[in-house]
Amino acid sequence: MAKIDVFNLKNEKVDTVELSEEVFNAPRRKYLLSEVVHWQRAKKRAGTQSALTKGEVHGTTKKPFKQKGTGRARQGDNKNPHMRGGGVAFAPKPRSYDYTLPKAKRRAALAVALSVRNHEGSLKIVKDFDLADHKTSGVQKVLETLGTPNALIVDAANQNLQLGSRNLPKSRYLNVGGLNVYDILNHRNLIMTESAAKAIESRLTGQEA
Repeated sequence: MAKIDVFNLKNEKVDTVELSEEVFNAPRRKYLLSEVVHWQRAKKRAGTQSALTKGEVHGTTKKPFKQKGTGRARQGDNKNPHMRGGGVAFAPKPRSYDYTLPKAKRRAALAVALSVRNHEGSLKIVKDFDLADHKTSGVQKVLETLGTPNALIVDAANQNLQLGSRNLPKSRYLNVGGLNVYDILNHRNLIMTESAAKAIESRLTGQEA
């Protein structure tokens, strides 16, 4: 088991938690991270680009000039791709860039991302993230105390934390159910509550009730 220190919001060590080696000390196979990040970014692509083909351009199909006698190359249509104002050859059309990636590979990559942050010392487990209100200044103060100004904060449903994190310029709150590789790598630090860490451990080791 991987032993990780647990802190309170005053950055004081209050406990130690034992978590699965499979999740928080997995072999650092970084090629998995690349594959999953590419997959996540592909899923986010809008795929709304579009251009007109020769058949879709508005205009006449009349031959611009006679076939012979002008000394110019023969032309059949002003809407051809090589003509000014013509259509686009192999025009891009709306499409989905999504593709499937095995669940086992996605789980393994998430464990690698968590392990990398733990190995770097960028993972901080807090006992809880209970706030008195939903003010952004309160969340910002806690992050400064923890020494993690650029952080992904992971907890279960926490309305005050969710609302208070919306205006943070470099940090973000994420529900534990939505934890993913891209967001972990996109933030320099990872803050997880103890309950969130155990929830993700259960999710990745298949021990969910």
